[in-house]
Amino acid sequence: MTGKRVLILADSMAMPRADVRYEDTWIHLAKVAFPAYDFVDRSSRGATSMRLVTEGGGGVDCLELYGPDLVVMQMGMAECAPRLIDKASLEYWLLNHVVPARYRMAYVNHVKKRRGRNPRITEVSPEQYRANLTNFFERARRCGTRVVVILIAPPTQQFIRKSPHILTNIALYNGICQEAAGPFENVALLAPFDDGMDIEAVALDELHVNAEGHRLLFERLRPLLV
Repeated sequence: MTGKRVLILADSMAMPRADVRYEDTWIHLAKVAFPAYDFVDRSSRGATSMRLVTEGGGGVDCLELYGPDLVVMQMGMAECAPRLIDKASLEYWLLNHVVPARYRMAYVNHVKKRRGRNPRITEVSPEQYRANLTNFFERARRCGTRVVVILIAPPTQQFIRKSPHILTNIALYNGICQEAAGPFENVALLAPFDDGMDIEAVALDELHVNAEGHRLLFERLRPLLV
């Protein structure tokens, strides 16, 4: 079997954790199932789509310098999750440069109780997310590279209690991804789990899935790696 080069751009959702061995991750399962493939794993905790257009200068570290046949992306939660404080705001600057360190956590807790997480405050705005994806998909098309995007997984009840607007933002960002991918025949989208699946059954914490969750995701991804 002719080998392919597969570049993986993922966040912590694809990475091992204290309760998930590397051998249990969908990335390792893919390596075992396709031993002739060259998997280049560039996963990074907390990664967002900004890396697609910045790393290495214009994002070349996420595409052009590797010349992959296929890119598998699993990012989105870090950028769409509602935040307490806008990092571009005066409030954020004052909190980190003026407020004494011993009072910062008390202020953050006050914000949590008073106004909660704002769905309009995100790590990456919806407009920027769309621009990042469109830029990357177009560059991949020019390179002759297929892209598989694993959509943002549904949140757990624990996450929803912490951030009530997370469902709205996940739907918004997944919708943007679907719209951005529409014009590109080289891009395929993958829902990580079956419709109607109880995410609680494979949840490790509010964000991540256990070994069974990784296995289920890999089985859905497997046909797209061929």
